[in-house]
Order: sequence, then C-alpha cells, then structure tokens
Amino acid sequence: MKNKTITAFFIFLCCNAFVLTNTLFAKERLIEVKARKFSYTPNLIRISKGDTVHIRLISEDVHHGFFLDGYNIRTSAHPGQDGSLTFVANKTGRFSFRCSVTCGEFHPYMVGYLVVNPNSRFYAYLFLTIALGLAGIFFQMYKKNNTHPAKEKLFGLIDMDARFELTKFKPVRALFKSRWFPLLGIIINLFIFTVILLAGFFGGYSAGNYNFGIMIVWILWWVLLMFVLVPVLSRTWCMVCPFPIFSDWSQRKMLFGVRTGKLFSLNFRWPKSLKNMWIMNIGFLVTTFFSGFFTVRPLATFVLLGAIILIAYLMGLFFDKRIFCLYVCPVSGFQGLYSQFAMTEIRRRDPEICKTHSPKTCYVGNEQGYGCPWLVVPYNFTKNTYCGMCLECFKSCPHDNMAFNLRPPGTDLLIEKPRGMDEAWKSFIMLGVAVVFFLTMQGPWGVLKDMVRATTWQGYLSFIVLHSTFSLLAFPGIFLAFSYVSKVFSGSKDVSLKKIFINFSYTLVPLGLGVWIAFSFGIILPNGSYILHILSDPFAWGWDLFGTANFPWTPVFTRLMGYLQGITLVIHYAFSIYYGFRLSKQTFATPAEAKRGWIPMFIFLTLTTIVFLWLYIG
Repeated sequence: MKNKTITAFFIFLCCNAFVLTNTLFAKERLIEVKARKFSYTPNLIRISKGDTVHIRLISEDVHHGFFLDGYNIRTSAHPGQDGSLTFVANKTGRFSFRCSVTCGEFHPYMVGYLVVNPNSRFYAYLFLTIALGLAGIFFQMYKKNNTHPAKEKLFGLIDMDARFELTKFKPVRALFKSRWFPLLGIIINLFIFTVILLAGFFGGYSAGNYNFGIMIVWILWWVLLMFVLVPVLSRTWCMVCPFPIFSDWSQRKMLFGVRTGKLFSLNFRWPKSLKNMWIMNIGFLVTTFFSGFFTVRPLATFVLLGAIILIAYLMGLFFDKRIFCLYVCPVSGFQGLYSQFAMTEIRRRDPEICKTHSPKTCYVGNEQGYGCPWLVVPYNFTKNTYCGMCLECFKSCPHDNMAFNLRPPGTDLLIEKPRGMDEAWKSFIMLGVAVVFFLTMQGPWGVLKDMVRATTWQGYLSFIVLHSTFSLLAFPGIFLAFSYVSKVFSGSKDVSLKKIFINFSYTLVPLGLGVWIAFSFGIILPNGSYILHILSDPFAWGWDLFGTANFPWTPVFTRLMGYLQGITLVIHYAFSIYYGFRLSKQTFATPAEAKRGWIPMFIFLTLTTIVFLWLYIG
C-alpha cells in the first residue's frame, strides 16, 4: 500500500511538473506571415502552450486576411499596409488559419496550420483508435464461436435482422404511391439547378464563394449528401435528381401519367461487359482532375452540370430507361458504394406473395407505374447499390408488397453476391480522391494548390499523374500486399487471393464514408455563411433580395472541427473492424483461418485510420 501511494504521488508530481514547465518556459514569439494567392509563408507554425504570439501579416499581392480557428481572432493586410494581432496560446492542438478576405477564386482554400504543442487532441484520438482496435480484436478473437453467425448482433447490441417499416404508416405509403412523389421534388430541384446553371453562366467570372452555383453544389449539396442523404437515406438523391427528367420525358412523352407499352427510344442493349461500375469509376476520377476549376469557377460548374444533363438526355434516346444513371453517372457510383452502409432500404415485404404474383409488375410495369427504370428486380434484390429509389415499384405493385425500412447501418456489406472488382476499386478511388481533395483544399501547401489550379501545364500534368497513380495503383497495391499477407497468415490454400482482396475491400466502405464526412466538416463550418450572401445575390450582380447580401463571413464551430473529425473517424473505424471480422469469417473456411487472416487487414485499417487522423488533426 505504501509503495502504491508513493508511485501515485510521483506520477502526480510529474504531471504537475510538465504543466509548470510549459508555463515557466513560455516564450514571446514574433512571427512574420507572408500571404499571396493562395498560400501563406510559413504555412506551418509550431509553438508551445503558454507562448505569447505576435503575428505580423504581410500581403505580397492583394488584400488578404488571417483568421485563426479555435481562437476566433483575425486581422488583414493590404500590400504595403501590414496587419497584426497578439494572443496567448492557451489552447493546444492543431488550428487552421485561413484567409478572411475574398482574394480570388481559390480563396476558401487558402489555409495554413498553427500547432500548439502538446497536440493532446491528436494523441487522445490516436490512443482511442488503438485502444478501440485492440479491444475489438480481443473480443473477436477470444469470444466463443457463435453457432449461428448470421444471428450475430452489431457490436453485440443490435440485431442485424431488425427492421422498422416506415411505409406501414398509411400517410407514408400513400405518399410513396402518389404520382406526385417524387415528381414534385424533381421539379423543385430542376428549378434550383436551373438557377445554378444560370448563375454559372451569367455570373461565370465571379469569385466562387460569391456564386450561387458553387455554394449550393459544392458546399450545401455535397455536405447534405455526405451527412444525411447517403449514410441515412441511401440513394434518395437519385429519387429527386433532376438530371434524368429530360430523358424520362423523351422516352415516356409525359411526366405525370403512365404510358403503357414500349418507351420511345432506340432501345439499344447496354453491353454486358459494362454492366458494372467501371465507367463510373473512371468518369468520377477524371472529373476530379478538374476539381481546381469546377469547385471554384462558376463557368466550369456550368459546363460540368450541363454536360451531365446533355449526356443523360442523349443516352436516353439510344438506350432503354435510365442506363445513364445506372452505369455512367459519376455521382451514382459513390452513392451506390456507400449506400450499402445506409440506414434505410427498399425491399419486398413478403417473399411468398412475389413467388405467386405474375406478371412481376414491379419490373414490367402496369397502368399505375412504370417497370423499374433502373432495370433491377425489386421483388428479389438484396442490396442498395443499384436501386435508385424512384418508387415506381410502390406504385405498380397491386399487393402493396414493397417496404421502406429503417435498419442497422452496413447490413449490405455482408451480402456475398454480387461482389466485384469494380466496387473494390471504387472504394480505393474514393479514399484516394479524399486524400487529394484534403491536400489541395484543406492542406497548407501552396505548391499543391498551384498544381491543381493548373498555373503551369507541367504542374497540372504532374498532379494528374500523381493523383491517378495513387488512386488506381499505389493504394490498391498496398491493399493487395496486405491481402497476400492475410492469405499467408490464414494458412488457407483453398481461398484465392482475388477473393480475399475483393471481400476485404468492403471494410473500406464505412471508413471511407467517415473520411468523407470528416472532410465535409472542413468545408461547411468555415464556408457555410457564404450561403446567406448568395441567396440574396445569386448571380453576383450586386442584388440584395433578402437583405443578407452583406452578411459577413462567419466561420461556425471551427474550434470544434478537430473533435468532430476525430470522433467521426473513430466511429466509422469501429464499424470497419466489426464488419471486417465478419467478412473474414465469410472469406475463410474455418474460424481459425478467419482469425489469423483477419490480423493483417485489421492492421491495415488501423494504420489507414491513423494516417487520416494525422491528416485532419495531427
């Protein structure tokens, strides 16, 4: 007892000595920060807790600002007229400082980092990740084998088969069966996107943060997609997306009613070899090559959205139904991938009714609704991936046998068929793009921003090569190496490396979605207040329709950003390691092989999570 008391007292003294040392050795720091489009020098400042910091801001080209997240202090500088501010570093962690004065097209992404040591926030999340991972693997490895693995509960708490049907409520079912729904939502979105296109064209040379199209598409819509629509409501954006409305009208010759018989199209068959995500994968990746343009230049957004609408219309003339949405649309691909983790689904209610019902009107259609425009079989499908949630199956089923359910997140990840290399590569591309977007938009490195903005052709081509190599080869190559080690560790001679590679790639779905949600915090919290401006002045013409055109730039909760990003990553990491072990048991023949084969992939997921924690808050 005496020894324990002495040990505890010693630890107490050490902790207090650490705090006192930081206070006693606090310094006066004078730091000159030079600002130019669209970076700071130095872009990374390291200080210690307790330091008194004097910032002198020097502009080398135009009017620039300096706003420090977490401390909520700011200054600005004109060329030849410096700005200054002084503060005591009483908060630890990494904080972004960002330009608070619109200085050009890439202004929202002009960022630097201030690190106040010790960065306890990063180390806390690092410890939490490792502790959670070790606890998870201990529980998975040493718990008694379940004789009915299909009945395992999510984190030992939630029944994976649990469903709560929302369409059992008569008003909800009536809404889903109405021809006005989701047509009314599509028409509303068509109006909004018409304004977006007009703002992109007529306000095409305004700063992006003061343009309706840029702010609605790349700030508000993107954040809603990642925060709510995909993780909670699956592919409900596809339900109300206005892009295919012209194609639908061309094929059906009506928007509200139902036309029976063949649609007005050449009805070419889509090649069987392309009935997968590969075109969407490549299309999405190629689209991101121009991220330095369409996320900040209104005219580039106009071209991108206009091209998508035109291609959707032209493909509707040649191919049956929504082939564009199913196999080509770049937005559709990542929605399909991450919707497997979503908390909602459309499924049949009673399989026995579907067995005896003929013809399958949910697929072929009738006077009440069209056959599935997405060419899936609603009476028999088991995954969200290719369901566009158009609700035609609710309208055309005479037995009201379709249901819209709430469910535990991630249940689709355990559905063994179909799994393919196309979806595996989609998960790699999404994580690769997340890294590139973070480095170029939320990172402090001006050279990368210059590359993505194509200030020189050599730099831009280097960006494309590096981006493509990392997303298509390097990241999948590292994963392949861990998959090979998994095969070796498992000791299995019967399971192919390809199966291990594909099956374990689905562990990246929860983690990837968490990465994108964490990234989106860094988009909406600093830049969301610009939306109030563009609502009053959508075309950057000097209007003030609602009296908010002069609302000042106001970052919201940026002091909490690191905490929000950290907890988001850790939570989704927990889902990844849970489903990873379940996938391991599906992949390998015996529980012993599954446990041994899971260890390398567990290490990969843990290391990947730590890397993203370092990127976001380290």
